[in-house]
Amino acid sequence: MLVILNPAARGGAGRRLQPELQRELARRGLDFDLVTTTGPRDATRLARQAVADGVDVVVAVGGDGTMHEIANGLLQAADEGFGSDTALGLIPIGTGNDFVKAIPGTSRREQAYDTLAAGQRYACDAGLVTWGESAEYFINAMGTGIDVEVVRQILAMPRRTGQLVYIAGLVRALRRYRPVRLRIEAGGEVLEQRVMTIAVTNGVCIGGLFRICPQALPDDGALDLCVVAELGMARVPAMAIRLIRGRHGGQPEVVFRRVQQVRITVLDETPMFMQLDGELHQPIGIQEMEVTIQPARLSVIAARVPGGTAAGNVAMKDDVWSRDS
Repeated sequence: MLVILNPAARGGAGRRLQPELQRELARRGLDFDLVTTTGPRDATRLARQAVADGVDVVVAVGGDGTMHEIANGLLQAADEGFGSDTALGLIPIGTGNDFVKAIPGTSRREQAYDTLAAGQRYACDAGLVTWGESAEYFINAMGTGIDVEVVRQILAMPRRTGQLVYIAGLVRALRRYRPVRLRIEAGGEVLEQRVMTIAVTNGVCIGGLFRICPQALPDDGALDLCVVAELGMARVPAMAIRLIRGRHGGQPEVVFRRVQQVRITVLDETPMFMQLDGELHQPIGIQEMEVTIQPARLSVIAARVPGGTAAGNVAMKDDVWSRDS
């Protein structure tokens, strides 16, 4: 087992928690090597090398960004023919910790240690975003719209810890963000409109608080799409509360779909921005991206199988969500 620790996670909490991490894993009898990251994309490099070296389990210790990088390393190594048996373990010490909310037994550190020792592997879906000549996986969610501006605002803050950082980022983003006109193509439908946000998810939450796709399952062979159209400022506070509670289904500005593939095109001169598992991407000169499901691509250690793998769920995923979601 290789444990990859991001020491900078949650404002340096990763570094402070290293003694606890080593003590708790050893107490459970786990045989592991521990490495720490030194900068962006280092976790991806370490994970790819671990697969090439035949490591059985790679544990991500950090936030959603760390898990994103390590998952990409595992999946890229599999794409390159190094094998696909290496499992992803999860110990959350980030700010938002969105992905672990979808994986039983990993949402709290105390649970996560036990899950690594006694959990089971199951095949989790991943998403793949392609733009221009580039492509990258995500395991929880990707999106474009105000959520990207929220990420940009958070990155500009001197301190970026605690759940309230997302509320502060949203408030700052609302002062700057202007809805983008998009064409969204999915399941034979075409939607053109100005969009407050669009999210394509494998998990339920984004931004630490917002239950953007409350019926999403990480192992059901498809992705969940949520589009929130342009809102008047008077509607924003109520919609934000609904998003936090996962009660925005049925609102006239909200569209849900369950999809296998989505194409998103910017229809004006606005540069395209996106977030993948909370990581900001700003591709130059790109106006279009495609998102596809990668069913059962990633082996994840969980306390139990979440239960979305029934064959009937895959077919049901292509239907429109109930407006009462």
